[in-house]
Amino acid sequence: MRFLKAIIFFTSYFVVLVPQVVKSELNTHTPFFHWQSGAPLPVQQGLSSGFTGFHNGTLIYAGGNNFDKPKWEGGIKAFHDEIYLLEDAGKNGSEWQKVGNLPFAVADGAAVESAAGLICLGGTDGNKAYDAVFILKWDASAKRILVDTTTLPPLPEACYQLSAAKLGTVIYVTGGRNVAGEAMSNTWKLDLKLPQRWEKLPSWPGPPRFGPVLQVQNNGEVPCLYVFGGKSDTEYLTDGYVLDPRPGGGWKRAAAMPRAALLAPALAYGPSHILVFSGSDGHDPDGIRQMKAADDYRFIPEILAYHTITDTWVPVGELPGGLVGAQARLYQGEIWIAGGETAPSVRTPAVVTGLPDRVTSKSVFGWPDYTILLLYLLVLAGISWFFSQRNQTANDYLLGGQRVPAWAAGISVMATQVSAIGFMTIPAKSYAVNWAYFIGVFTWFIAVPVVTVYFIPLIRSMRITSVYEYLENRFNATVRLMAAILFLLFQLARMGLVLYLPALALSAVTPLDTLTCILVMGVLSTFYTVIGGIEGVIWIEVVQALLLFGGALACVVIGIYGIEGGWGTFWEVAVTDEKLSFGKWNWDVTSSTLLVIVIGNIFIRLGNLTTDQAVVQRYLTTPTVKEAQKTVWTDVWASIPWAIVIYLLGTVLYVFYKQHPGELNPLSNTDGILPHFIAQNAPMGMSGLIIAGIFAASMSSSQSHIHSLATIVTTDFYGRFRKLTPEQTYRTARTWTLVLGGVSTLLATSLLYLDIFSLLDFFQELTGLFIGASSGLFILGMFTKKANSTGALLGTFLSVAVLYAVKLYTPLSFWLFSMIGFTSCVTSGYLLSLWLPGKKQTSGLTIYETDRTTSN
Repeated sequence: MRFLKAIIFFTSYFVVLVPQVVKSELNTHTPFFHWQSGAPLPVQQGLSSGFTGFHNGTLIYAGGNNFDKPKWEGGIKAFHDEIYLLEDAGKNGSEWQKVGNLPFAVADGAAVESAAGLICLGGTDGNKAYDAVFILKWDASAKRILVDTTTLPPLPEACYQLSAAKLGTVIYVTGGRNVAGEAMSNTWKLDLKLPQRWEKLPSWPGPPRFGPVLQVQNNGEVPCLYVFGGKSDTEYLTDGYVLDPRPGGGWKRAAAMPRAALLAPALAYGPSHILVFSGSDGHDPDGIRQMKAADDYRFIPEILAYHTITDTWVPVGELPGGLVGAQARLYQGEIWIAGGETAPSVRTPAVVTGLPDRVTSKSVFGWPDYTILLLYLLVLAGISWFFSQRNQTANDYLLGGQRVPAWAAGISVMATQVSAIGFMTIPAKSYAVNWAYFIGVFTWFIAVPVVTVYFIPLIRSMRITSVYEYLENRFNATVRLMAAILFLLFQLARMGLVLYLPALALSAVTPLDTLTCILVMGVLSTFYTVIGGIEGVIWIEVVQALLLFGGALACVVIGIYGIEGGWGTFWEVAVTDEKLSFGKWNWDVTSSTLLVIVIGNIFIRLGNLTTDQAVVQRYLTTPTVKEAQKTVWTDVWASIPWAIVIYLLGTVLYVFYKQHPGELNPLSNTDGILPHFIAQNAPMGMSGLIIAGIFAASMSSSQSHIHSLATIVTTDFYGRFRKLTPEQTYRTARTWTLVLGGVSTLLATSLLYLDIFSLLDFFQELTGLFIGASSGLFILGMFTKKANSTGALLGTFLSVAVLYAVKLYTPLSFWLFSMIGFTSCVTSGYLLSLWLPGKKQTSGLTIYETDRTTSN
């Protein structure tokens, strides 16, 4: 208890200390990119407004226009049909080569990259506008360019200076000038999977325009279409709009640009930024008409960054020179911009490439931070060693001798379920969207009564170690092993996540990279678990839960202190921007609406509380049924305040970065927003405490699941097929704890190479796919007398098949996967049991024969 008091003291001390620490200066004016020159286009006068993009690793530039001499010297604009390409882009010594010609000379069209090739749309030759749509394909083996003019249908209307973007397999086109040269108000889309015709969509609620910025970027929840600026027939525009492509989405206003940016290169960059490079802002129109030399008028070289989540703009540096009429492309992490117009009628052959120059800043992780972190790890080692002295038997190692008090087991359950997935991704989700996922907290009061009244007494009456032993007693060994294998696969994937996320945090604020952090975390978690057994794991989790809660509160205080106006501004912005909203209440089953989240959480919670060995094992460590029931309710009452604080933290981060958008790193993953915030704002000493909390988030879950998986392997596989003595059981469990800890660490390293926008959504999807059928098996066995082994087995296979089909062929939300898996398993399993013979044993194994007042 003294150690717990010390943890509380340190947490309180640092929370009080925060307001007295001077926050570091914001680096909003630090240039984000550095630029280099690439191989120039092979046209001395330069080219502008051509079709530009990558295909098969090759940069293509086709068409375009230029002047033989400046316009004020009587120059004439010429349009081109040549196709140039730069093979092995990025390698020194690469040079452009001419590889063919377009069907006609054209410029001022739009282009989008696709696996099929560079898709070119519309344009003009100075005399007429085109509705043509064709694909440029580079055949690397044959070293030739293919021009496909027949696969895709023409645009609904001929136009030029239009903008295009691709979302998945759908191409969107907006704006442009029609054959009369007038600005257009149009939005068209074409699905490349069914390219028969273009579909007309409602257009943005602003004036017609040509040359706008059009990009697809994630808004924190789903990819959306963003339109900014451009020019109407009479004025330069700065207004912005966003189109949610989901059914019923429609257009909404977005923050206006700080300045106009006509015909500007633009790029969706990172998980939630849009970059706009230079562009014409329409300044000094008289100067344009009267200019006598190229230096009399230059386009502004400023780069603007728009953040889709906070709806804010901020400057992030400059191009080597102002530019319009070019397209920005991303290739192997590098930004490419070829050609363009540096001043009216002045083209350039220059090709520039940009790389990020400013990375996520690391906090000053000084000796107080390292001291706190080291002391924390030493204390955990001490707890593990202390309880290792009490591990004399297999029952001690696997069930803690059934001497753990209910309150400690309940807090342990909460810490097990929270993990780094909760500590980092839930704030990231409320930061990016709102409090919609919070509504799942109330489903505790639906799932927990079922578990405490029916499930716990039945499981405790059997005196088992693994929850899957029940399935063999009720059905047969095949059903038991199948369910155990499902759980093993699910938990291994989960353990990889809970090691990967805190590694992001550690690498953000310490000199260690993410891979090293994963290895350190995995080794330490495995070591503590092997030594301490279940009792050591539970008491470590109690300490970790307190530290976790203190770390979250500390982050809230730091965030509020960094918001100009404090709590008053926080509430005003959060309410105005609907960041405290619970989401939409409607019958849309394809997205995360309120109803869908509630339904999904009911079945996920029911599944976690009945089929998750790490949770059930904690029921079994308490002395009696009554104490086991208290364990679950303790989990509930601990989880509710935790959920409030952790969702509040995400909203605080949103308001903080809305005021300080320049502190956002466009390359940072949204799930890394909390460690990014810690790195920038936590004072010395506080970083160590909070990182220890993140450490706690990972270890509390990984230790639990390493131990639970080792229990399953030992009892459901080794113990099932080979008679083990208590001493052999003890040794086998410790050995498998070591092996499974190593496997989970390797899985965590693989996540470094996956592109997952929201790890919370990914985890919930994974949970739904695995947990529905598993929980359905237990309900089928406990609540029906007629279900048999054949029905249970076939019902599970059918459930998996149904879920596979639902995920592959329907747009249903991942929140519904657990419900679908559950209901399909129970329904088909029961009906098949009525028709087919199979083994069943119901005596004492259903809720109808169980004495729910037992004290075991």
